[in-house]
Amino acid sequence: MLSTDEVAGDESVDYWRHVISDAFVPLDAVAQAPAFHGEVRIDRLGALLVSKVDAEPHRVRRTRPMIARSERGYYKLGLQLTGSCLLVQDGQEALLSPGDFALYDTDRPYTLAFPEATTMAVFMFPRERLRLTGGGERHVLARRIARDDETGSLLAPLFLRLLGRLGGTAPGATLSLADAVLDLLSALLSERFEARPEVPHAALVARAKAFVDEHLGDPALCPDAVAAAVHVSTRYLQKLFAEEGEGVASWIRTRRLEQCRRDLALPGTLAKPVSAVGAAWGLPDAAHFSRAFKAAYGLSPREFRARALAGT
Repeated sequence: MLSTDEVAGDESVDYWRHVISDAFVPLDAVAQAPAFHGEVRIDRLGALLVSKVDAEPHRVRRTRPMIARSERGYYKLGLQLTGSCLLVQDGQEALLSPGDFALYDTDRPYTLAFPEATTMAVFMFPRERLRLTGGGERHVLARRIARDDETGSLLAPLFLRLLGRLGGTAPGATLSLADAVLDLLSALLSERFEARPEVPHAALVARAKAFVDEHLGDPALCPDAVAAAVHVSTRYLQKLFAEEGEGVASWIRTRRLEQCRRDLALPGTLAKPVSAVGAAWGLPDAAHFSRAFKAAYGLSPREFRARALAGT
């Protein structure tokens, strides 16, 4: 929990700017009153940052110079709980009321304007976790997802469940829920917004990714095997994946590590050696698995398991 109550009133806006920049990405903040109140509660569930922001009227923005100094590669999803918010990105505007949410990219300029006291749940996660094609991304960002439409009615309650577990116990179960919610978000947004006629190779890439997910446990899984499964050349498949920002081998490694991370956080796998978790997902070399996991998540598999099961 971070709050402007920690500083004098005339320092509150500067402190808030520091708080939100440190919690998310570098941001500028402007308040309507010099004595400003805001607080944010933050927790991390694997790759997903979960937070709840309560604040008086203010505006935040992320500019091109900020992005140039601190490109992060994240999406943020803002779920309005009370008050209202106007999100602007790429010329698109989304006016959010309680229960509505919208997605935005931290590596593109954006503005969030809160004209009244507000509470917003903010979920931040790596861009590749959503698995949108370039065509789909153009249609998804800064689009209001209403609380009463099909997508909103399915997803909003799940994000609220994650928010309700801020700082709670059972981290393994919560981590699994977070992964499931992001998978569902990806599927529903792709179904609703992806511009498939504009991206004729989208179905091929989707088939390739499905094949990867079905064969993650096979140590022999490689770009050549994936390309053969979808009946294209490896070079062409690499080109299609590169257009989405990640190579085939990198995608395979990312998906394997995500599954390992999920398993390591489950209490039921405690008796299973860390090396066996890696081997189960196609990473039989224990030393390589440990290095790759630490590079991706900042902790060794053993350290991650201990922290996740301890609830820290």
